[in-house]
Amino acid sequence: MNRKVIYKQLLSAVLWMLSISIVTAVHASNMLEDISFASIPGDKIQVTLKFSEAAVEPGSFTIDSPARISLDFPDTGVALKNKRQTIGIGLARSITAVSAGNRTRVVLNLTSLTKYSTAVEGNKVVVTLDEANTSASTASLSHNAIENIDFRLGEEGEGNVVIYFNKQPESVNLKQQGDRLVLDIKDASLPGNLERRLDVTDFKTPVTFVDTFSKGQNTKMVVETRGEFDHLGYQAGNTFVIEVKELTKAQKKAKEKAKFGYTGERLSLNFQDIEVRAVLQLIADFTGKNMVTSDTVTGSITLRLKNVPWDQALAIILKTKGLGMREEGNVMRVAPAEELAAIEKQELEAKKQIAELLPLVTETIQLQFVTASQVETLLKQSRQQSLTGVRGRGGRGGRGSYNTDTVNPDNPDDEEGASYFSSRGTIMSDDRTNKIIIRDTARNIAQLRKLIEEIDTPTKQVLIDSRIVAASDTFNKEMGLSWNFGSIDNNGTIKTPGSALPGSSNITQTAKGGVDLGAAQKNLLGVTFALLNSDYLVDLEISASQIEGSGEVISSPRVVTTNGKRAIIKAGDEVPYQTTSQNGTQTEFKEAVLSLEVTPLIIPGDKVNMDLIIKKDQVSSDVRTGIGQAPSIQTRSIETSVLVDNGDTVVLGGIFEHTKATLKDSVPILGDIPVIGAAFRVNSRKDDKKELLIFITPKIMNENLTVR
Repeated sequence: MNRKVIYKQLLSAVLWMLSISIVTAVHASNMLEDISFASIPGDKIQVTLKFSEAAVEPGSFTIDSPARISLDFPDTGVALKNKRQTIGIGLARSITAVSAGNRTRVVLNLTSLTKYSTAVEGNKVVVTLDEANTSASTASLSHNAIENIDFRLGEEGEGNVVIYFNKQPESVNLKQQGDRLVLDIKDASLPGNLERRLDVTDFKTPVTFVDTFSKGQNTKMVVETRGEFDHLGYQAGNTFVIEVKELTKAQKKAKEKAKFGYTGERLSLNFQDIEVRAVLQLIADFTGKNMVTSDTVTGSITLRLKNVPWDQALAIILKTKGLGMREEGNVMRVAPAEELAAIEKQELEAKKQIAELLPLVTETIQLQFVTASQVETLLKQSRQQSLTGVRGRGGRGGRGSYNTDTVNPDNPDDEEGASYFSSRGTIMSDDRTNKIIIRDTARNIAQLRKLIEEIDTPTKQVLIDSRIVAASDTFNKEMGLSWNFGSIDNNGTIKTPGSALPGSSNITQTAKGGVDLGAAQKNLLGVTFALLNSDYLVDLEISASQIEGSGEVISSPRVVTTNGKRAIIKAGDEVPYQTTSQNGTQTEFKEAVLSLEVTPLIIPGDKVNMDLIIKKDQVSSDVRTGIGQAPSIQTRSIETSVLVDNGDTVVLGGIFEHTKATLKDSVPILGDIPVIGAAFRVNSRKDDKKELLIFITPKIMNENLTVR
């Protein structure tokens, strides 16, 4: 009876698969028959897709992380022997063709995104990758804009969020984060009227809210959901659709079963004091699986299990009796856990002994972006850590061997125990040719090649563009008077102190008195008064000064450095000064420079974290010391750590100085007299402003040393 049921099930499955293939063949009028690729001049890669009938221009879009180019062909099926092929030329890693319904998607997996073009030639579609223009999609592809965002109710109750672009979008990334869907659209602007929230709860779909907002030159959309759902994102021309559909009861049940962990068909067992071997035989008959039970499995068990998955029942029985199970192909082997562990240990020892007899081969690996000595040091450190770890676990009987290649010669795909080194392997580096020389088993060398490919990658570089702006605004105003008094001799000459009168041998002390309350900056206006019929003069000098000035000094140091490496740039003078010691007077030098010291670190999301030390020194004035004049140096510096988006400018900080002073210098008593006291005092006013601002802009550069 069981066999009849099995035959019926097999027959229905075959008929179902046959019907699916017939339906697919009916709907897919064109078939993808062949994929070929080649490297062509000009650092370009050409991928040719051959179809059974005339080809059509595919819809395409790109993803930045991981770097992919997707081509969609409507009304097309797949007739390839291998749906996934490895390319391994330049930036192209592999290509995959997937068919769903009557549509085929071809995905090109790249190491980094690059410019590409598609051309239809009869029954062929030629995709050309331009390696010479490798850059992020935001730099290599022209700008896009969103024209409208709409929400539609599907025929089966699903919610469709439809985004309309002015042209075909190039980089759209849809991912699920908990109970929400997040859509990142690179290099796409969003009009202000579309930066809003759509409330679509009344449609009774899993979608509740759709929030769309700008993020720099990009656009981000967050779709809020409720309940359990499945989603699909697809592109058709200038339109991108997010389809969100509620799970059916069967899908929910399958999801709960997968979450439960046991997926077997349910059964019921109710036995008292039954032999374990008999219970195992019942489970084998129920499932139709091949089972081998060890002779050491003995004892009996009492159990009552109702409507539980058979794999859960088997796990409970094995755990209760201290048994273990290993499944090899379609055969299950049941034995005590200790016995299985002993067998596996013996197999492992046998594999290790076989590995120790494997022949050694010598190969060289050419490095491009890192030095051979660095890779050698890194691999030897890894080897030493592996040695320490094995010794910490007890090693292998004190023999000191470690990381032995334990691959099964009969099964090269067996990853159990595979390692990068064998105990007989050696590593050497040649910096002259920048090659690594490895002698080891072929398996380990293949593993090392994969590891070195991951290490030997170009390191991104960062351009640090800084601007240091020093602005000043000065104002000085002074006003004062100078009074001078004198007398005139008979010849009309102004007498000075100590001059002798004519015809007299006596020296008359005719003083030339004066009060000087003039400005320091002498811009004089003189007026002389004389008393008629008198020998006395009064000289009045009015001095006034007003100085206004403004200045701006912009310094722009720039430096390019490798990610994670410190860079320093300086420009300025070394100022000499003298010092004295037991050896006499010596001349030493002190730097008065503009310097920028930066250590950038690129983090995911095109952000740059920078440790910065910026100094701006200048020679101020000379000061007197015990051995002469020495220059004083005015210094301004800032030391900080900031996180900035690629290409954005941040103001690190600044120093603002405002000097404001009023000075009054007067003759005692006379200077305090109202009105006329102004003739016996000088007034000065000073108002100076100085400001220093520092701007920093980091720019990540691609492998071709162009800023993006």
